[in-house]
Amino acid sequence: MADHIDEVRYGTLDRAYAASMAAVPAEDDGPFWMLNLMRYREWADYPDDGVGRPRISGRAADDLYAPLDILAALGAEVVLFGDVVDQPRGDEAWERVAMVRYPTKRSFFEMQARPDFLAQHVHKDAGMDLTILAVCHPMSGRSGAGHRLVVDLVDGADSASYDEAPGRLVFRVDGTPVGDGRTWSTLLITTVEDSADGVPVDAAQATTVVVDAYLKELP
Repeated sequence: MADHIDEVRYGTLDRAYAASMAAVPAEDDGPFWMLNLMRYREWADYPDDGVGRPRISGRAADDLYAPLDILAALGAEVVLFGDVVDQPRGDEAWERVAMVRYPTKRSFFEMQARPDFLAQHVHKDAGMDLTILAVCHPMSGRSGAGHRLVVDLVDGADSASYDEAPGRLVFRVDGTPVGDGRTWSTLLITTVEDSADGVPVDAAQATTVVVDAYLKELP
């Protein structure tokens, strides 16, 4: 994995899992969806102590980290991006959620080595207090119409055990290359009108956030 990821301050690198991602043979490689849960520093903390920079919030620093052109060049795309408006489960105080579809794991690692990406990444490193990166694969369901989403990360359940509810997507979580040491088995993304009501999760470990975001229809 690229050296700069070894040094990130916003989470713990699962080196074994990252190495397994990088070692996937080309013939077995393919699309995956990377979920990002984000919590910001109150003030951005740049490694140069902000010399020559105006003081900005962690969220503002993340706004400067927007490698959309780089993602497009790799054949990747942002399919979900929005602010957390409620957190019914978990005490991590997540602030934003994003999801990026990558065409291959190889493309993800190619991105880490690009000089233009590294120039952008300094803003993410400065602004983030904690990030969860979860590698996901869609199992069933279709996204619904609307912009209020309930995002559930759960453990202790088989992805196939969740019934297909209207507007619900079910993903298998393969691993967390960057996180806080926890693992999850399943990601649920459900479109709702205005609350998380009616989205029960029976699991030993769950984090649930409600996000104002538009979810691009996934294949």
